[in-house]
Amino acid sequence: MAKTFVSLLLFGVAVALCMPPTLASATGISPAGAVGYDVSWPNCRVSPPKNPSFGIVGVSGGLAFRPNRCLFREAHWFEKVSLYLNTGYAGMKRAEQFADHPRKCSHDDEACLAYDFGYNAGAYALDYAAKQDVHESTWWLDVETVNSWSDTVSYNRASLQGMVDAIKRHSLFPTIGFYAYPGQWRTITGGWQNGYPNWVATGGDNYKLAVSWCKGQSFTGGPTWLTQYTTRLDDDYVCE
Repeated sequence: MAKTFVSLLLFGVAVALCMPPTLASATGISPAGAVGYDVSWPNCRVSPPKNPSFGIVGVSGGLAFRPNRCLFREAHWFEKVSLYLNTGYAGMKRAEQFADHPRKCSHDDEACLAYDFGYNAGAYALDYAAKQDVHESTWWLDVETVNSWSDTVSYNRASLQGMVDAIKRHSLFPTIGFYAYPGQWRTITGGWQNGYPNWVATGGDNYKLAVSWCKGQSFTGGPTWLTQYTTRLDDDYVCE
């Protein structure tokens, strides 16, 4: 019986690791209608928000492979914490240093190189968070035009897929979503409909607009869990 139980347990874990990393709704973050905050390296000198419902803390310092030196302190501002990492694709020359892992890429296969670049950027963020003793299962990928990208959207998608796969590979039961302005998402990915949850940036300071953007602003084709607007900090509204 003991051997059978262990075998079933291991089988169950293996199956779970292969399943898509999603939650039923945004209420896994905080109750619908709640407002939290996202912070990262630009907020290192600000005072912590008072009584926040939740926080989303940037692991990266604005770019892939760059750390947020305030991660540990900022993560302890909140009782409920999710994490996000900055994304990008820095081009073939930079990606060639990762040509052998996790995929074996020829030096003229840019799609493969872009995937390895993204995978290693995701693994770097996970490793840095662990070294800061910050361990969370919900990760958001921050996709913005301010970072480096290719004019070929398929390479950008490959980099993002690599980051997703790194999180799946090195986290237990992760939940993964994407943050973006809808227009920037189209520019970077060509409107990639991957079905993952959305955290939608409104670009404004209006709470009512943020609430209204819970409907009809999905850029991935998946559910919209959060919308962002900006006051003193970046505020995040939990959709139903």
